[in-house]
Amino acid sequence: MRSTTVSCSPDAEVSFAVTQRKRAIKSHALSLSRAARMPALRRAVAGLLLLVAGQAHADIILLLSDGKPSLAGVAQAIQSMRTEKIEVYNLGGSHDQDAEITAAIQNSEKREVVAIGLPAAQLARQHLSKKQVVFCQVPNYEQFGLVTPWMKGVRAIPSISRQFHAWKLLNPNLQRIGVIASRNMKDVLHEAQVAAKANAIELLPAEVALDREVPRALEKMTGKVQGIWLAPDSSILSTSVIREAMSYSTKNRIQMLVFSSALLNEGALLAATPNFNEVARTVLLRLQQAHGANGVPGEPAMALLSADISVNAKVAEELGLTMSDKFKEFINGE
Repeated sequence: MRSTTVSCSPDAEVSFAVTQRKRAIKSHALSLSRAARMPALRRAVAGLLLLVAGQAHADIILLLSDGKPSLAGVAQAIQSMRTEKIEVYNLGGSHDQDAEITAAIQNSEKREVVAIGLPAAQLARQHLSKKQVVFCQVPNYEQFGLVTPWMKGVRAIPSISRQFHAWKLLNPNLQRIGVIASRNMKDVLHEAQVAAKANAIELLPAEVALDREVPRALEKMTGKVQGIWLAPDSSILSTSVIREAMSYSTKNRIQMLVFSSALLNEGALLAATPNFNEVARTVLLRLQQAHGANGVPGEPAMALLSADISVNAKVAEELGLTMSDKFKEFINGE
C-alpha cells in the first residue's frame, strides 16, 4: 500500500537547535499534569544549562551493534555534536570481532562509552565494567539486565504522551485504544496509561508471553477499541506476527500507531520514531552528568521528550480523518 508521510522533522538536520528542544518540552507538557511534568522539565533545564555552561568534555568511544540506519543515525548525530576525539567500533551484526573490539576498548584511556543497539549494550555489560557506559536504541532494556551503577541508558521509545496527543489531534473522537505487550514492558505500560489519561483516552492492555499469542489477543480487542498502539516489544513481535497484525488491522479498519515508518506501507495510520538528534543530545547529557563521577548517576533509562511522527495520508482519508492545521503544526514542532 502506498503511503504519504508528513515528518515532524522536515530537514532532519544533524545539528539540533536548543529552541527545538524547548518546543518538544512545551508540546510534551501540554498533555501532562504539572506534577507529572516537573521532573522532565527539571532534567531538560539541567541539560540546557550544561550546554550553555560548556563544561569540559572527555573523549568518548562509540560502540555500534551494526550499521542499520536507526543506529548509524544516532552515531552520526553524536559525532556532529562533539569536537573531541571519538573512537568508533562496529560489531557488524556478528560476534566475529567481539574479542578484538573488547580488548581495544578495555585498553583505551577513554573512559566514556556509548553502546548503540542491543548487541553493543550486551557486550558492554559483560566486559566494560571499568568504563562509564550509556546505552541507547534498546527497546526492551529491562529484559536483558543492562542497568548497573556504571551503566545506564536512554529510552528507545519516543515520548508516548506526544504520540497519543498527535493521534488525538488527528482523530478527536478517539476514546479507546489497545496495546499488546509482554510483562517486560510494565514500566512502559504505566507511562502509557498516564499518557492516555492525559489525552482523554482509555488504554486497554493485553499481556502475552509469546508471539503466537498476539493474533488471538488482537482478535479479542476487535470491536472494543478504535485503534491499536503497536509498542516495540521485541520479545513478542516477530516479523511474521507484525505482518499478520498489520494485515488484520487493515482488513478490519483498525487504526494502528506503530514504531516504524516502514509499517506505514503495510497499512498503519501513524508511526512514531525517536529523533536521532534528541537521542544523541540525551546520551551526551548523561555523559556530562557522569563526568568526574563514579559510575553513571541517575535513573536507569532517561526518557525522550519528543517523537518524530509520520502519517499515512491515504489511510487517514480512507478512515475519514482530516489532517487539520493544528495536527500538522504539532507534528512539525511549530
